[in-house]
Amino acid sequence: MTAGKRWRLAGYAAIGAAAILFTAFSIIFQDSIFRFFATPRAPFQTVAAPSAPDYAAPGSWLSRPTAPAGKEADVFYIHSTTFYRRKLWNAPIDDAAALAVQRTIALPNQAGPFQQIADIYAPSYREATLYSQFTHKYDGLAARRLAYSDIRRAFEVFLGERDPEKPLIIAGFGQGGLYAMGLLNDYFQGEINPLRRKLVAAYVIGAPAPIEALAALTPAMNVCDRPDAVRCVISYVDFEKRFDEEMERIRLRALVWTPSGSLDSIRSEHLVCVNPLSWRTDDVYQPAERNLGAASATGIADGEPPPPIPKAVGARCVDGILLVDTPKRRYLRRGDWFGAKWKPQPFNLFYYDIAENVAVRTNRLKEILKVEPEPLEPIGETVEVVDSPINKAPH
Repeated sequence: MTAGKRWRLAGYAAIGAAAILFTAFSIIFQDSIFRFFATPRAPFQTVAAPSAPDYAAPGSWLSRPTAPAGKEADVFYIHSTTFYRRKLWNAPIDDAAALAVQRTIALPNQAGPFQQIADIYAPSYREATLYSQFTHKYDGLAARRLAYSDIRRAFEVFLGERDPEKPLIIAGFGQGGLYAMGLLNDYFQGEINPLRRKLVAAYVIGAPAPIEALAALTPAMNVCDRPDAVRCVISYVDFEKRFDEEMERIRLRALVWTPSGSLDSIRSEHLVCVNPLSWRTDDVYQPAERNLGAASATGIADGEPPPPIPKAVGARCVDGILLVDTPKRRYLRRGDWFGAKWKPQPFNLFYYDIAENVAVRTNRLKEILKVEPEPLEPIGETVEVVDSPINKAPH
């Protein structure tokens, strides 16, 4: 073998070794690499916020009934994080890439289970960029507060349009779950509250819901601890066993809204976990036979039900996290490459379980409202009536 050939072979070997090392480095540090490229480079205060949505305009809604509402209930749905760019802390509502994810993945898989029973109101909003969920410092909190200001304004429009006699559902996924908790804090307080009276349930999915936040409401809001409980909160964050680091991150850090509207970072030992296979809060494992059906609704036309995939997973609540079996079908497994686990999944493991349950709860609330007397506001200031002389009128 000539010297030149030996040098070429050595060069090829070096290139191959470098490629292997680069691949190994990328795999080991993929989460750090993704977060680096998703991190905004300028402070929140120095970045101009996108224009605020006009919720009187149809273009500011992903879904909004145009015909007279005819379904049993209304659902106010808040989508999960779909904006991953580093140039902004908050997304413009017309960002093409985020809109594509919202319309083809998030909306059909997350809001889809509610569509048979409820009219769906789904606002576009200036969501906080994905990196915000990794920081509880000022920039990340400010981005979330800006996003929530849009949700509040959209909710006001929603309240002005809907029939106040219809049952109401709140559904927030991921980042949207935090804002769903904000709505409970801002609109569902008080012993006599017409919104709370009409609340079927709040579904806070994929976001930690600390018991402390529910206990701080007046009166405290219950966790839905049985399949037909109403006026309560359902929450779970589901992961397969291999995502142990992500589960621990969720357990260690949660955000709660304060009465003043700010966000506090807390470590909660009591995250709400309602198992969607039993709709109970215990830690009893529920086998896959209880799973009515997962579904992949990605790309399906609006209003079309996706094919059910029954018995897809079993699940159990473990220390506030819903630990799910690894699905046998690979396309039902949470992505884990370069940030995929933090993005909306192109499926819903409990699509038909949620669909059946929301119908059960809605019908239960309607039965209660038929016989429950409507509460009256307490009497305000009283006036003491004193005796006064009675004088006969002259003839």
